[in-house]
Amino acid sequence: MQTRISHITYYVDLKSLYIQFLGCNLHCPWCIRKLTPWDHHLDKETLMGIKFQGLLTIEEFKEIINGVKELEDAVLGGEEPTIDPSLPLIIRILREHNVNIRLLTNAYEISAELLNELVMCASCEVVVSLKSLNPEVYRRYVGGDLNNVLLNIEKMINRGVKVIFETVLIPGLNGLTEVEEIAQYISTITNNPYLIIDPLIPIQGIPWRRPTDEEVREAVRRAGKYVNVLMHERGRRSRVTVLYPKVSHT
Repeated sequence: MQTRISHITYYVDLKSLYIQFLGCNLHCPWCIRKLTPWDHHLDKETLMGIKFQGLLTIEEFKEIINGVKELEDAVLGGEEPTIDPSLPLIIRILREHNVNIRLLTNAYEISAELLNELVMCASCEVVVSLKSLNPEVYRRYVGGDLNNVLLNIEKMINRGVKVIFETVLIPGLNGLTEVEEIAQYISTITNNPYLIIDPLIPIQGIPWRRPTDEEVREAVRRAGKYVNVLMHERGRRSRVTVLYPKVSHT
Protein backbone atom coordinates (compact mmCIF):
# COMPACT_ATOMS: atom_id res chain seq x y z
CA MET A 1 0.00 0.00 0.00
CA GLN A 2 1.36 3.39 -1.01
CA THR A 3 1.60 6.21 1.52
CA ARG A 4 2.18 9.95 1.06
CA ILE A 5 5.30 9.85 3.28
CA SER A 6 8.23 11.55 1.55
CA HIS A 7 10.64 12.32 4.39
CA ILE A 8 11.46 11.01 7.89
CA THR A 9 13.94 12.43 10.37
CA TYR A 10 14.92 11.13 13.80
CA TYR A 11 15.80 13.35 16.75
CA VAL A 12 18.32 11.19 18.56
CA ASP A 13 18.37 12.87 21.96
CA LEU A 14 14.59 13.35 22.04
CA LYS A 15 13.89 9.82 20.74
CA SER A 16 11.39 11.39 18.37
CA LEU A 17 10.43 10.94 14.72
CA TYR A 18 9.25 13.68 12.37
CA ILE A 19 7.26 12.04 9.57
CA GLN A 20 6.50 14.33 6.63
CA PHE A 21 3.70 13.85 4.12
CA LEU A 22 3.69 15.22 0.58
CA GLY A 23 0.77 17.25 -0.77
CA CYS A 24 -1.88 19.53 0.68
CA ASN A 25 -5.55 20.31 0.16
CA LEU A 26 -5.12 24.04 0.88
CA HIS A 27 -2.77 26.70 -0.50
CA CYS A 28 -1.64 29.10 2.25
CA PRO A 29 0.62 31.74 0.66
CA TRP A 30 2.76 31.92 3.84
CA CYS A 31 3.38 28.16 4.12
CA ILE A 32 6.91 27.56 5.42
CA ARG A 33 7.15 24.50 3.18
CA LYS A 34 7.74 26.92 0.31
CA LEU A 35 11.21 27.46 1.79
CA THR A 36 12.22 23.78 1.74
CA PRO A 37 10.48 20.40 1.42
CA TRP A 38 12.90 18.97 3.99
CA ASP A 39 13.20 19.22 7.77
CA HIS A 40 14.49 22.77 8.34
CA HIS A 41 16.48 21.66 11.42
CA LEU A 42 18.95 19.83 9.16
CA ASP A 43 22.31 21.44 8.48
CA LYS A 44 23.14 22.94 5.10
CA GLU A 45 25.44 20.10 4.03
CA THR A 46 22.77 17.48 4.74
CA LEU A 47 20.10 19.48 2.94
CA MET A 48 22.30 19.66 -0.16
CA GLY A 49 22.57 15.87 -0.18
CA ILE A 50 18.84 15.09 -0.08
CA LYS A 51 16.92 14.31 -3.25
CA PHE A 52 13.32 13.17 -3.63
CA GLN A 53 13.28 9.37 -3.88
CA GLY A 54 9.58 8.67 -4.08
CA LEU A 55 6.85 7.94 -1.55
CA LEU A 56 7.15 5.10 0.92
CA THR A 57 4.97 2.01 0.89
CA ILE A 58 3.53 0.77 4.17
CA GLU A 59 6.03 -2.09 4.22
CA GLU A 60 8.95 0.29 3.70
CA PHE A 61 7.58 2.52 6.47
CA LYS A 62 7.33 -0.45 8.85
CA GLU A 63 10.90 -1.45 8.05
CA ILE A 64 12.18 2.03 8.89
CA ILE A 65 10.19 2.22 12.13
CA ASN A 66 11.29 -1.24 13.22
CA GLY A 67 14.89 -0.13 12.76
CA VAL A 68 14.57 2.66 15.34
CA LYS A 69 15.82 1.25 18.64
CA GLU A 70 14.68 4.03 20.97
CA LEU A 71 11.39 5.72 20.15
CA GLU A 72 9.08 7.72 22.41
CA ASP A 73 7.38 10.31 20.19
CA ALA A 74 6.28 10.75 16.58
CA VAL A 75 5.14 13.96 14.88
CA LEU A 76 3.08 13.63 11.71
CA GLY A 77 3.31 16.74 9.58
CA GLY A 78 5.14 18.13 6.60
CA GLU A 79 2.38 19.32 4.28
CA GLU A 80 -1.01 17.71 5.15
CA PRO A 81 -1.09 14.16 6.58
CA THR A 82 -4.88 13.79 6.36
CA ILE A 83 -4.87 13.61 2.57
CA ASP A 84 -3.13 10.22 2.87
CA PRO A 85 -5.75 7.42 2.87
CA SER A 86 -3.25 5.22 4.73
CA LEU A 87 -2.96 7.65 7.69
CA PRO A 88 -5.21 5.59 10.02
CA LEU A 89 -3.02 2.54 9.36
CA ILE A 90 0.15 4.59 9.94
CA ILE A 91 -1.23 5.71 13.31
CA ARG A 92 -2.06 2.09 14.21
CA ILE A 93 1.48 1.00 13.37
CA LEU A 94 2.92 3.74 15.58
CA ARG A 95 0.52 2.83 18.39
CA GLU A 96 1.94 -0.70 18.33
CA HIS A 97 5.30 0.86 19.21
CA ASN A 98 3.75 2.62 22.25
CA VAL A 99 4.76 6.10 21.15
CA ASN A 100 3.14 9.47 21.76
CA ILE A 101 1.69 10.73 18.47
CA ARG A 102 1.16 14.37 17.51
CA LEU A 103 -0.81 14.97 14.31
CA LEU A 104 -0.40 18.40 12.70
CA THR A 105 -3.38 19.18 10.46
CA ASN A 106 -5.56 21.88 8.95
CA ALA A 107 -8.56 19.66 9.87
CA TYR A 108 -10.15 20.30 6.48
CA GLU A 109 -10.66 16.59 5.81
CA ILE A 110 -11.11 14.20 8.74
CA SER A 111 -12.51 10.90 7.46
CA ALA A 112 -14.72 8.68 9.60
CA GLU A 113 -11.96 6.05 9.68
CA LEU A 114 -9.36 8.57 10.83
CA LEU A 115 -11.71 9.99 13.45
CA ASN A 116 -12.36 6.51 14.85
CA GLU A 117 -8.63 5.80 14.97
CA LEU A 118 -7.97 9.05 16.85
CA VAL A 119 -10.74 8.24 19.31
CA MET A 120 -9.09 4.88 20.09
CA CYS A 121 -5.62 6.43 20.35
CA ALA A 122 -5.09 7.54 23.94
CA SER A 123 -1.54 8.65 23.11
CA CYS A 124 -2.62 10.88 20.21
CA GLU A 125 -2.80 14.66 20.22
CA VAL A 126 -4.14 16.66 17.27
CA VAL A 127 -2.78 20.14 16.59
CA VAL A 128 -5.25 22.05 14.40
CA SER A 129 -3.81 24.97 12.46
CA LEU A 130 -6.62 27.52 12.49
CA LYS A 131 -5.78 29.99 9.72
CA SER A 132 -8.65 32.44 10.26
CA LEU A 133 -12.18 32.65 11.63
CA ASN A 134 -13.20 34.95 8.80
CA PRO A 135 -14.90 32.80 6.11
CA GLU A 136 -14.01 35.20 3.31
CA VAL A 137 -10.34 35.44 4.34
CA TYR A 138 -10.22 31.66 4.61
CA ARG A 139 -11.75 31.17 1.16
CA ARG A 140 -9.64 33.82 -0.55
CA TYR A 141 -6.22 33.14 0.92
CA VAL A 142 -6.39 29.50 2.02
CA GLY A 143 -8.91 28.04 -0.41
CA GLY A 144 -11.91 26.23 0.94
CA ASP A 145 -14.89 26.40 3.24
CA LEU A 146 -14.13 27.34 6.86
CA ASN A 147 -17.25 25.49 7.98
CA ASN A 148 -15.59 22.18 7.04
CA VAL A 149 -12.83 22.89 9.54
CA LEU A 150 -15.15 24.05 12.33
CA LEU A 151 -17.35 20.99 11.87
CA ASN A 152 -14.39 18.61 12.01
CA ILE A 153 -13.08 20.34 15.13
CA GLU A 154 -16.47 19.89 16.76
CA LYS A 155 -16.57 16.20 15.78
CA MET A 156 -13.14 15.51 17.26
CA ILE A 157 -13.82 17.33 20.52
CA ASN A 158 -17.24 15.71 20.92
CA ARG A 159 -15.65 12.26 20.47
CA GLY A 160 -13.04 12.96 23.14
CA VAL A 161 -10.00 13.48 20.91
CA LYS A 162 -7.32 15.66 22.51
CA VAL A 163 -7.16 18.81 20.36
CA ILE A 164 -4.98 21.89 20.74
CA PHE A 165 -4.75 24.78 18.31
CA GLU A 166 -2.18 26.77 16.39
CA THR A 167 -2.40 30.02 14.45
CA VAL A 168 0.05 32.30 12.63
CA LEU A 169 0.27 35.94 13.69
CA ILE A 170 0.19 37.87 10.40
CA PRO A 171 -0.01 41.67 10.75
CA GLY A 172 -2.61 43.00 8.35
CA LEU A 173 -4.36 39.65 7.86
CA ASN A 174 -4.48 37.55 11.03
CA GLY A 175 -3.39 40.25 13.45
CA LEU A 176 -3.86 40.99 17.13
CA THR A 177 -7.65 41.33 16.98
CA GLU A 178 -8.07 38.17 14.91
CA VAL A 179 -5.77 36.09 17.13
CA GLU A 180 -7.72 37.24 20.19
CA GLU A 181 -10.97 36.22 18.47
CA ILE A 182 -9.51 32.78 17.76
CA ALA A 183 -8.55 32.43 21.43
CA GLN A 184 -12.06 33.44 22.47
CA TYR A 185 -13.57 30.88 20.11
CA ILE A 186 -11.32 28.08 21.37
CA SER A 187 -12.23 28.86 24.96
CA THR A 188 -15.90 28.19 24.19
CA ILE A 189 -15.49 24.76 22.61
CA THR A 190 -12.98 22.91 24.79
CA ASN A 191 -11.94 22.62 28.42
CA ASN A 192 -8.39 23.64 29.30
CA PRO A 193 -7.77 25.15 25.82
CA TYR A 194 -4.29 25.62 24.35
CA LEU A 195 -3.23 27.91 21.51
CA ILE A 196 0.20 27.97 19.87
CA ILE A 197 0.97 31.38 18.34
CA ASP A 198 3.52 31.32 15.52
CA PRO A 199 4.97 34.62 14.28
CA LEU A 200 4.88 34.81 10.49
CA ILE A 201 8.11 33.82 8.74
CA PRO A 202 7.94 35.88 5.54
CA ILE A 203 8.03 33.96 2.26
CA GLN A 204 9.21 35.67 -0.91
CA GLY A 205 6.33 37.24 -2.79
CA ILE A 206 3.83 37.64 0.05
CA PRO A 207 2.71 41.16 1.07
CA TRP A 208 2.78 40.63 4.83
CA ARG A 209 5.66 41.36 7.19
CA ARG A 210 7.03 39.56 10.21
CA PRO A 211 5.39 40.74 13.45
CA THR A 212 7.54 42.71 15.87
CA ASP A 213 8.51 41.29 19.25
CA GLU A 214 6.13 43.77 20.84
CA GLU A 215 3.26 42.55 18.63
CA VAL A 216 4.01 38.94 19.56
CA ARG A 217 3.98 39.80 23.27
CA GLU A 218 0.68 41.66 22.85
CA ALA A 219 -0.85 38.73 20.97
CA VAL A 220 0.20 36.41 23.79
CA ARG A 221 -1.23 38.80 26.39
CA ARG A 222 -4.59 39.12 24.63
CA ALA A 223 -4.96 35.43 23.87
CA GLY A 224 -3.85 34.57 27.41
CA LYS A 225 -7.05 36.06 28.78
CA TYR A 226 -8.92 33.09 27.32
CA VAL A 227 -6.51 30.19 26.72
CA ASN A 228 -3.17 28.71 27.67
CA VAL A 229 -0.68 30.15 25.18
CA LEU A 230 2.30 28.21 23.88
CA MET A 231 5.17 29.39 21.69
CA HIS A 232 7.56 27.39 19.51
CA GLU A 233 10.52 28.56 21.49
CA ARG A 234 13.86 26.82 21.19
CA GLY A 235 13.77 23.73 23.37
CA ARG A 236 16.33 21.08 24.19
CA ARG A 237 18.77 20.61 21.35
CA SER A 238 19.04 17.26 19.65
CA ARG A 239 21.08 15.59 16.98
CA VAL A 240 18.98 15.00 13.86
CA THR A 241 19.48 12.15 11.41
CA VAL A 242 17.69 11.46 8.14
CA LEU A 243 16.00 8.07 7.90
CA TYR A 244 14.41 8.74 4.51
CA PRO A 245 15.35 9.51 1.80
CA LYS A 246 18.95 8.42 1.91
CA VAL A 247 21.43 11.30 1.96
CA SER A 248 24.16 11.29 -0.67
CA HIS A 249 27.53 12.54 0.59
CA THR A 250 29.82 14.06 -2.00
